[in-house]
Parts: sequence; C-alpha cells; structure tokens
Amino acid sequence: MNKLSRIVMVGLCLALFAALSIPVAAQEESGSGQPLILPNFGADPATFNPILSNDGTSNAIITRLFPAFVGIDPDSGYFAPGANGALVLDWEVSPDNLVYTFTLRDDLFWSDGVPVTSADVKYFWDAMQPETGVNVSGSFTTLLDLIASVEAPDPTTVVVTLANPDCNGLDSAATLQVVPAHYYTQIFPEFADMNDSEENLNPQVTAGTFTFLDFRPGEQVRLRANPNYPDGTVIPVGFIYKNVADQTVQSEQFLAGQLTTMGVPTARLSEFFEYVDNGDYFGHPSTRANMRFLGFNIGDPNNPQPGLDEEGNVIEQGFHPIFGDVRVRQALNYAMDFEGINAGVFGGTGIQMATHSRPDDWAYPEGIEPYPFDQEQAIALLEEAGWTDSDGDGVRECNGCLYAEEGALLEFDLNTNAGNTSQEALGVVLQDQWAQVGARANFQAIDFNVLVDNFTAQTFDAIMIFWGFGFPFDPDGVTATFSVTSDLPGSGFNTGSYYNERVEELLNEARTLPGCDREVRREMYREVYEILREETPWIWIGIGQTLTVTQPNVEGWDPKPTAANEALWNEETWFIPAP
Repeated sequence: MNKLSRIVMVGLCLALFAALSIPVAAQEESGSGQPLILPNFGADPATFNPILSNDGTSNAIITRLFPAFVGIDPDSGYFAPGANGALVLDWEVSPDNLVYTFTLRDDLFWSDGVPVTSADVKYFWDAMQPETGVNVSGSFTTLLDLIASVEAPDPTTVVVTLANPDCNGLDSAATLQVVPAHYYTQIFPEFADMNDSEENLNPQVTAGTFTFLDFRPGEQVRLRANPNYPDGTVIPVGFIYKNVADQTVQSEQFLAGQLTTMGVPTARLSEFFEYVDNGDYFGHPSTRANMRFLGFNIGDPNNPQPGLDEEGNVIEQGFHPIFGDVRVRQALNYAMDFEGINAGVFGGTGIQMATHSRPDDWAYPEGIEPYPFDQEQAIALLEEAGWTDSDGDGVRECNGCLYAEEGALLEFDLNTNAGNTSQEALGVVLQDQWAQVGARANFQAIDFNVLVDNFTAQTFDAIMIFWGFGFPFDPDGVTATFSVTSDLPGSGFNTGSYYNERVEELLNEARTLPGCDREVRREMYREVYEILREETPWIWIGIGQTLTVTQPNVEGWDPKPTAANEALWNEETWFIPAP
C-alpha cells in the first residue's frame, strides 16, 4: 500500500471511531489496534435480534454481538466442546440418541454483568413457539419438528430432547440461539412485543467479541471491543460495517485503504489476484462459497398458504400460472447456457451445480449432472406445456397451458438484490437466454430487504439470490428449503411451496436411520437430490472461486480453510497498528 493510502485509511478510522478514541498501546491489550472496517453493499441490516434475523447482512452483526450455543473447532471444522466464543462446555447423548445434555461454561457474562445461563437458551426456545406470535427467522422453523423440548434444570445445564432419534441431532441443537433472557423479559412483557421493537436495531445487552455502539441507517454500524471477552483479548478497538453503494465502490475504497478486508467482486478477480501475487495485499482464494440459485414460486402467489394445517395435513396450494407446471421450470433450466454465464458472471471461475450440496460435502452425489444447454429441448417442453408463439412476436402465449388464462404471455418478474454487480449481470444474461426460447423475464435488481420480504412472503415469481449451506455441512439442511414443514409464508424458507411425498419420506428416513450409517444415508440423500433435479423447484446455478483480500498492515491474518469463516475466523486477534 502506498503512503497516501495508509494516511487515508488512518484518517478515516479516526473520523469514524472518534467516539472510541484511545491511545495505541501494546498489541496484547484490549482495543489496542485500529478498528476493522468491512463493507456492506446493498441494504441496511434489518435487525440485530438473533430470533428474528432472516438475512446475512443482519447476521454479520449478530454473530459478533452474541455467543454461539455450540462452537466449532477451526482446525477440525466440526462442533467441539469448549470452543471459543460458544456457551457449551461439553455434552452427553442418551443411549437412544433422543436426549442431549449440554454442560455450560460459567465464565461468560452479558455486557450488563449478568451471567449467561441456560435460561438464555430456554428463552429462545420459548419465544419461537407458534402461539407467541413472534416473527421467527425462517432458518429456525424446522426446529419445531425436530426438537420436542428444551429444558434448563439449572443455570449450567441445557437438556434438548429430540422428537425422534436423529442423526443430525447435534446440528439441530447447535442452531439454538443465546439471548439475554433477563433483559428481554424486562423489555418484552409479551414475546411478540419484540417484533417491532426499537431494541432490535439498538441492542443494549450482548455477550460477543464486540458490544454495540451505534447504527446510522444508510451509513454504518459500529461496534466496540468487549473488554470482558473471556476467550482472549479483542485487539481491534472496534468493528465498523460500512455501507458502500455497490461492489465497484467497495473495490475502489479498498484500494484507497478505506476498508480492512473484502470479498473481491467476480469481475475483478484477475486484477486482485495480480495484486496478491505482487505482494500488495494479503489474499485467500476459496471455492467454499455460497450457491447462486434461482428459486421458482410453484404455488399461487396471490394466495400464499402454509404447507400444513394445524392437524399436520397437507394444504392444497394452488399453482403459479407459469411455474406450477414442471415442464416450464425444466425448459428454463435447459435454456440456461452456463458457459455464457461463466464468462459473463463468474469470470471463468464458475462451477455449475446440479444439486443442493457442494462437491466437498460428504453427501454430495457424484454423477448427477446439471441440465445441459439444449434450446431445442427447452422449446419442445414449452410447446408440450401449451406455451406457443401463435402471433410470431417472439413471446409465447398460453394455448392450452395448465394454469394460466388462455392468451396470457409467458412473462414473469425476475428479481435479485441491488448492488451486487455480478448478480445484476446474471439477471441480464438469463433474461437474454430465456428470450431466445420465447420467455420474457422482466428483470429488476431491488433492495435486499424488500427482496427477502417478497421471498419469504411467497408473493414473487422468480428470485435469484445466494444460499449458504452452513458449516459444518448438514445434508438435512435441504429440509429447510424443500420440506412441507418449512412452507410457512412470512418465515419459512420453502418459499416456492414445493411438495413431494417421496422427498418427505426420504428426509425423515435419512434423519432417523438407526445407527446413522453414513453410506446408507448418502444414498437416501442422493435420491432426494435426483428428485429435486428432475422437478427443478430451484435452478442451482453454480459457485465460483472467491478471493478475500486484506490490507498488508494487518498483523495476525491467518486464513484457515477448515474454519467456519475461512478468512475472518480469528479477526479479534488482528492488530492494525497506527502509522
């Protein structure tokens, strides 16, 4: 980095963090380093309440403010007793695999001095029950079917009883959140009071590596080092999540020294790889990225319904006028030219995907191939489905189709999140590719929070977004997106109202298989993936190589491929010296 860039970065840090101004001290002292500054392009965080969060932007702050329940060992990449930043010290499993008894540490305290206890986990479980009226995050809704009860018999014990013997019991239990029960009980007389509370964007009681300072909508979120963090010294004075207009602005601000680290936009990968090779910046390449997918709404977008009634019976959903017909979804999959997408969106680094798992996951089904690019097959399927271009204007109409009105155009809205240049490029490419087979996609990049709201409300046509598979890998994660139990308008992530009876059977069998033989389970999940590929509720577009870059004056930069967050796993130990 040149001298001017260093001056710019230090000046910005001082201006942004004036409220936390402290003298630079020895590296081992809390708050002795300059703040970490990370970019947030797109929408503001929606909430800092772990119970309510549905998006990665919000979770970027939440994970720094609240402890995990069960932690992950960065060396093994799996849940581990006594992991840093987590509440659980150890656990035991009953012989029938139904009961997990977790022993908690007693040296973790909320920022108001109150100990973190089992009551803080029990509160989360109680709050997410349907009768409370809490707008629970869609990522938690499947827990209600997997976990029978969560009890807190004493301050350092949590007992999780599963609904059935479960091969993914630890994964399910680890999803439980830790929130300040003593404080939430005080400010939320009724659980549902939290839905629209000012506390959600101004959290006063936390227990993570950082504590909350302030949130300036449209500008930034600021956190400060937790001086009482028990798992080592938090060296950066604070953390700034700074809004940037888009990925282009983000890159220029990084080059000017105004950001500590960032993920490089796909379009600029070759440029930044050269910087890294030249020693200008630290860099960490990875292919363990989020999946880009396109989700179809299969149900009636004008009348979203939950997948099950109160007695557990499947509810008739109605059908989307276009995507209710599997042949249309398959046709659009055949009409997608990944070679063109790879060149225009992934910068040549893309890996086309066919299933709901990554190639490095243990349940990844070798041999299941993505749909080939085949416009003739796409056209044949559309013709068979009753979508023809009788007037020759290039856009097909319903002439005997299943669910749309006669004469209706094969026209639909396609949305993604604004500010991500590669996603916006992907929308334009797909719009053009689908036009070649007579489908009109009205593409628009919109505010991220609006996108997520439309997605979970099930009022969309087709949406492109990223899906993180979580870490450690849990093959039962497919339940959250394609099981009927997750079809919950407003909260669940089966937002397309997909339902397949055989998929339900397989997911249940794989989760509860006696002995949990991994090879047997792998074959069950393989059949699930084969059905999903055939029925195409999503188009799994692909993953690409990513590159995280960090300023060269950051001491302690030590990426670890086995960690949950490869590049940022030890961020609290980073030291950014004053010039």
